[in-house]
Amino acid sequence: MKSKTKVLLSLVCIVSLFLSFSLVALAKPGKSGKSAAHRFYGHDRFQTSTSIASALYDGQKVQNIVLASGHNFPDALSASTLAYQLKAPIILVSPGHKDSMVSYNFVKDHLVAGGTVTIVGGKAIISHSSEQWLLDNGFHVNRLGGKDRFDTNSLIVNQLNVPHGTPVIIASGTDFPDALGISSLAASKGWPILLSNPSNLPQSVQEFLISDQPTDIYIVGGEGIIQNGVYKQIQTLSPNSKIQRLGGYDRFETLALILNKFYPNPTQIYVANGFDFADALSGSTLAATHNAPILLVDPNSNNLPKSLNDYLVMLRNKNVHPQVNVLGGEGAVPQRLIDKINDVLENDGETTTPSETLTVRNPSITGFIVGVSPAINNMTINDFTLRNSSGTQITLTSATVLNGGAEYALTASLNAGQIYTLTAAKAGYTFGPARYVVVPTTIPSETLTVSNPSTTGFIVGVSPAINNMTLNDFSLRNSSGTPINLTSATALNGGAAYALTASLSAGQIYTLTATKTGYTFGPAQYVVVPTTTPSEALTVSEPSTTGFTLAVNPALNGLNASDFILMDGSSRVTISSVSTTNSGATYKISATLTAGHTYTVTAAKGGYYFGTAQNVVVPLAATVSSAAISDSRHIVLTMNKALIGLIGDPEAFEVVGVASNPTITNVTVSGTKVTLALSSSIVSTDAYVTVNYAKTGTRDLTNGAPVANFSILIVN
Repeated sequence: MKSKTKVLLSLVCIVSLFLSFSLVALAKPGKSGKSAAHRFYGHDRFQTSTSIASALYDGQKVQNIVLASGHNFPDALSASTLAYQLKAPIILVSPGHKDSMVSYNFVKDHLVAGGTVTIVGGKAIISHSSEQWLLDNGFHVNRLGGKDRFDTNSLIVNQLNVPHGTPVIIASGTDFPDALGISSLAASKGWPILLSNPSNLPQSVQEFLISDQPTDIYIVGGEGIIQNGVYKQIQTLSPNSKIQRLGGYDRFETLALILNKFYPNPTQIYVANGFDFADALSGSTLAATHNAPILLVDPNSNNLPKSLNDYLVMLRNKNVHPQVNVLGGEGAVPQRLIDKINDVLENDGETTTPSETLTVRNPSITGFIVGVSPAINNMTINDFTLRNSSGTQITLTSATVLNGGAEYALTASLNAGQIYTLTAAKAGYTFGPARYVVVPTTIPSETLTVSNPSTTGFIVGVSPAINNMTLNDFSLRNSSGTPINLTSATALNGGAAYALTASLSAGQIYTLTATKTGYTFGPAQYVVVPTTTPSEALTVSEPSTTGFTLAVNPALNGLNASDFILMDGSSRVTISSVSTTNSGATYKISATLTAGHTYTVTAAKGGYYFGTAQNVVVPLAATVSSAAISDSRHIVLTMNKALIGLIGDPEAFEVVGVASNPTITNVTVSGTKVTLALSSSIVSTDAYVTVNYAKTGTRDLTNGAPVANFSILIVN
């Protein structure tokens, strides 16, 4: 009896092992029989993750694997980009390794000897015994687990080490659908996902935005998920970033915004359960590999969400027919929903091609223009529905017909920087998908700048000048958001600047804003109070239109472009390259600059404190106003500007067209007068003498312009 039991158990183990690596199936064809969906699934979420991983790497061994919790979504949410960067599958596990041995056996069989397992989450999420099991099997372990979900997220983002300015995604750290909907996009583009509380950004996210200054920031989720206060926080922290909210009135509407913006014609789509995170997370790297979106559905519904149905109709109308893939078994994504997707894409008669198309233009805080094609001449306010990102309906106050019904001017009270959703309905007409009304942020009429910060206050510049501002017009807060008392505000230069006094702490960062009736102020400015005497001194030299040299004293090797901040007023200037040939004593900073402009350069590096910002004054090109031959051995040039430092530096000039071919033996500078001493005489047979400057010398008098010259006519 015992031997039979052993045989039976052995067979069960063999069958289970076989199934764990082979559960990739073709779903049944759509009703028209035109296509079939690939379904990646297992008996549970753990086996589904190994099934996806097997498909991702075709059963081959890998160098890296990412382990994430199959039960706790927050730590795992931001893992997609890291896994894609590491070329690693995401394998889901239980807290203890014995409860998800199918996952650990996959690691054992598919990770190369000495490979690395990155554990996402602390020891309460994935236990120490699980980590020890991996070590005992000869694998390296890198655990990214903080004291909470936001700390873990920060560790993951720092591990990515993305270049300065990389776009980022802000998603909810308290719910998963919005982050999952954009996870494959984030992975394929290498964009970090930063998790936020509903009402405020974690400190680690604030610090990342200040240091990284992303070119683009995408907030996923409506105002009910990430409140508008967070949007304003982001504007303050990263004032030059383009910020866009992708937030609908539910998870499916938010997903549709992502799909329409980033996936207008995918070759593949992946479908997952929109009410559980596990399968979509496991499949995010697989979808990213094919630059494909993940569509979330409700497994308890018989129909697709309307916003997703509209997206599929849009694809079909553009003759886009992506391969459909399914993440999870029948319980997670029922076959009836896959049939619905195929039905829409294949246009088997169950859907209706829209007879009308809407377009939106000229959005503002007072309304917008909606185009209707073909024109309908008798639409009213009641035919349009406008909702904000939380799904709340917005009152339209008027609808004025334009161009015989080809357009309508709709008026409403809207908020700058917000996204609204417009739909239309009218008996006898079928309208295409919803359109998004993106209200631009108000252009500021006033710009603030901060200078000379200290523990007793600072100077704030106001441009254009306002002469009658008071203490009440300024607001100063510390890094925790607590208001700081300003004790005085003194107008300088007719209101072009104000001296603000306050009791500030060395080494702290404060945020300054201003408000005054009749004026719109730009983004908040940071007041960075220096801590100690600078440990590093910066000195600027050799400024030109292509860059400048920056001396660092004492020398500090290893600085790169992200360690320097170059500003033109309130606008940041891109540094194209940074190099040093003397172990960090000087750096050649390359950037496109404008002659006659003054820039400021600062540096920031952990563990070092740099002095005040240095001015980079780019000189205008030197030109010759007039020239004369004072005697046969000397030429006197009158320049448009005084030249400094050319005494004893004849290499900046050369003289051609002289029969004796003289060299320049000396250069004497007196203000704008430059006297060139020649090694041989100019004779009467020399009709013209040409002086080239900045041609052969080490000094660029033309400041990046082409070689300049000046010809002198000799009167015989």
